[in-house]
Amino acid sequence: MLFLLLTVACSVLLGFIFKLFARFGVDGFQAIVFNYFTCFCCGWIHLGHFPVQAENFGTPWMPYALVLGLVFVSGFNVAALTVRYFGVTVGQIMQKMSILMTVPFAILVYHESAGWVKILGVLFALVSIVLVNWPSTPALRSGAISPERVAPKRSSGVHKPKNLLWIPIATWVLAGLLEVLLVRVQNEGLADMSDPTFIITIFGTAGVLGLVVAVVGWLTGRLQFSWKNVVAGVILGVPNYGSMLFMLLALSSGLEGSFVFPVANVGIIVATTIGAVTLFRERLSRLNWVGIGLALLGIGLISF
Repeated sequence: MLFLLLTVACSVLLGFIFKLFARFGVDGFQAIVFNYFTCFCCGWIHLGHFPVQAENFGTPWMPYALVLGLVFVSGFNVAALTVRYFGVTVGQIMQKMSILMTVPFAILVYHESAGWVKILGVLFALVSIVLVNWPSTPALRSGAISPERVAPKRSSGVHKPKNLLWIPIATWVLAGLLEVLLVRVQNEGLADMSDPTFIITIFGTAGVLGLVVAVVGWLTGRLQFSWKNVVAGVILGVPNYGSMLFMLLALSSGLEGSFVFPVANVGIIVATTIGAVTLFRERLSRLNWVGIGLALLGIGLISF
């Protein structure tokens, strides 16, 4: 449980750092790219030697690490599009609804425990995700980041393109795919979850792919390089490495994936929301508080 709590703590810190990006004019995509390289360096220091070794390319986990690196970069970009066209609420909900893929996969494929109490807890968790993220006003919750501040504004006169339903669906699929692949690697014993080499390779792959996109953006003028994006990426990378490391350690400690991911996702939302009320003076509606109560109840039932 300690590793799971540390996962939640690191992830909550990530959320607060993201909130400050808009205040300091940080470009989220570029910060994310530099964040991946920071994670790689953190893993290098943690491991004690350069993580990329020739023998690693013959390991059974290497294909999964490469695919997960691609999922990391793709998931971020699609999530940013979801926020841009559908708003922060939909973006948050679609990402955290990934447990609709992870929990059934873990139960049906790897026969993890599935008592009615646990299932009820997962249902409460799903409802809580919607209620906690539900805006307290027709506009976004007071103090929250607006879509325009997360993603670049569309030029005036340009209407929202049609047939964009695939964007939030893709956000959900990629978030779920990330968790499903981690569950598979853990249950199949493809990688030693206590060895950081696996996640270091994921971050390295994501960093290289993201850098390619960034370089194209710099050369075409679509992106503007700034050292503050580098600094923001370094600040973001340290807790991000911790969140992934502690997540894998939680899985390797014997906790089931059908327990870890629902509790982590809901715990992150609740802790972030309560922290935002305390630190950023955001206001919550009654529905939001009901969602927090259901989240705590859901976590209790899943843990039962």
